[in-house]
Amino acid sequence: MLEPALNSGDLALTCFSRASDCLERLLTQPCDVLIVELGDSDADGLDLLAQTHQTAPWISTLAVVGNGAVAAAVKAIKAGACECLEKPLSADQFSEALEELLERVASLPRAHRALTQMEIQILQLILAGKTSQHIATHLHRSKRTIDVHRKNIMRKVQATSLADLFRRALAMGLAEEPGCELSPERDDP
Repeated sequence: MLEPALNSGDLALTCFSRASDCLERLLTQPCDVLIVELGDSDADGLDLLAQTHQTAPWISTLAVVGNGAVAAAVKAIKAGACECLEKPLSADQFSEALEELLERVASLPRAHRALTQMEIQILQLILAGKTSQHIATHLHRSKRTIDVHRKNIMRKVQATSLADLFRRALAMGLAEEPGCELSPERDDP
């Protein structure tokens, strides 16, 4: 239903009939805006929104729900949708919402948009202090594949060292600032 409205202009569009296919693609290809058309009982669509929000919160998400589907709209927002529109959509309403989401994406650092979900996952493991071999074992990939991903991550975020990578990931919101945890004092006899 939304495909004809999106095919105009210079947008790259990929449509999926299954949420699992979309998630698989998000692991390997960058995405700026994810549009999910939700049915009355669309657990897959809600799961797709939730997983996208959890693993790639910088992806702008738009949920499209049926007329009067207030409960579905609430569930979509709770699952992480940035915007929710109700059918039937006018071309102007849809274009305006899409434009707002694209503006939001444009305001993000370029590296956010350049990294795939797989690269983000590997980056998180690197920042957790894992070696390439450990990451390869954990993700069921070869060490060589992980090394290629590491090289691409460093290039995309323009980091020159591991410390620089951490600083850049922190600035992009992909890493948390390390906290200082004090252990309780003990009274040793």
